[in-house]
Amino acid sequence: MGGGILNGGSVSAAGVPSVTVQTAGHALHVQKYLPIAVLYFFLNSAGLPTGLFYTGILSPLFFLWLFRHGKRWITFKFLACLFPFVVAHAINGIDSPYYYGRSSLLLWTVCITVYAFSLALLRCESVERFFEQLIVLNFCATVIAVILFFTPLRGVLWDDYDIEGLSEVFRLRLLTSEPSVYALLMAPLLVFMILRLLQNPGKRNLQYAVMIVIPFLLCQSFGGLSISLAGIGMAVLVAFRHVFKQRKALLVLAVMVILVAGLVYVPNPISERLSLVATGQDSSADSRTVSSFIVAYSVAEPKSLLWGAGLGQAKLADVSDLRLAFTIGVIPNAVAGGFAELGIIGMLIKFALEFYFFFRTRVYRNAFRLAMFVVVFITQLTGSYLMNVQEYLIWVLAFGPFFPEMDFKRIIRPKLSHA
Repeated sequence: MGGGILNGGSVSAAGVPSVTVQTAGHALHVQKYLPIAVLYFFLNSAGLPTGLFYTGILSPLFFLWLFRHGKRWITFKFLACLFPFVVAHAINGIDSPYYYGRSSLLLWTVCITVYAFSLALLRCESVERFFEQLIVLNFCATVIAVILFFTPLRGVLWDDYDIEGLSEVFRLRLLTSEPSVYALLMAPLLVFMILRLLQNPGKRNLQYAVMIVIPFLLCQSFGGLSISLAGIGMAVLVAFRHVFKQRKALLVLAVMVILVAGLVYVPNPISERLSLVATGQDSSADSRTVSSFIVAYSVAEPKSLLWGAGLGQAKLADVSDLRLAFTIGVIPNAVAGGFAELGIIGMLIKFALEFYFFFRTRVYRNAFRLAMFVVVFITQLTGSYLMNVQEYLIWVLAFGPFFPEMDFKRIIRPKLSHA
């Protein structure tokens, strides 16, 4: 089944076959970027120390690629944006210039990587087919992981957690650093397939939806699942009210509700862990939200609440006296981490840019992009970190001109014509 889907023709979200996908040139164009996508999706941190990624190591090559395509002022623009913060941090005092310089260099690699990947996505003639290929490859990797689960190699692709109230909890992560990272990688694929299934219910779309839902459930990232559902729910409320008139769409929604209810109320490992999260016995949610902001304040306050402590300085702070789940200021929250190192000014600029591009690129006119905006906006408040390439790429998907077939006007007008 996987090979047939991977090699078959593409069908748009509106159910209309796409002729351009059938051309040999187009197939080669999509495949051109697939190896890099596989590296990013499956192998980015495999065998590397925590915090180091192959995309970061390859960023000089990405920079040369961008330079060849006329993007020659990226580094200058990056330094221009960073300069006011460097001046402010130098005035307030930088505890470790080494960590500051290293984190600045790391932030540059993130900027280059995201810019290169964004340009590649914009040059890809069918992001839809690109997503389909990743879904199939991810499902095949999941099948391999399920087989290895019953062998001594289980620990290579699965994490074993000891959570109070449960004997053992196994979460799928493949070769990523942790299950929540894997879930964030899958979030755009999950949102895309569920929205396409609701827009055009059919066997083919259902197959893809199943292939992405199963790995998502196995990783047991309820934060990632709930955030993805929030994005899907927002798109459904805004864009798909006319689709509800279709019996197939209503049937799909009914099946989804039944499946969710079954996962919640029928005893199983997923429902048991979900109950722990709901009752507050799973500490991961608290450490990524409230505790992160408490730690961030304690890191920034001695230097400057306006400008923060400086890049890389949070990890030097001793916060053990706060009696939280932290001993140093490594903060698993993008906004809190940004506040700790770049201060209130940095976060105000961040939110201002997010809402500027929301209206500038008219995110509210496209179901997928609106869902992605909701997903990444909540993600930055409940997890992630300042230099997370995954988060910035989701922002690119939210602000980029992707999946025009999911524009609200294209969804609603055909339905109204039959009313």
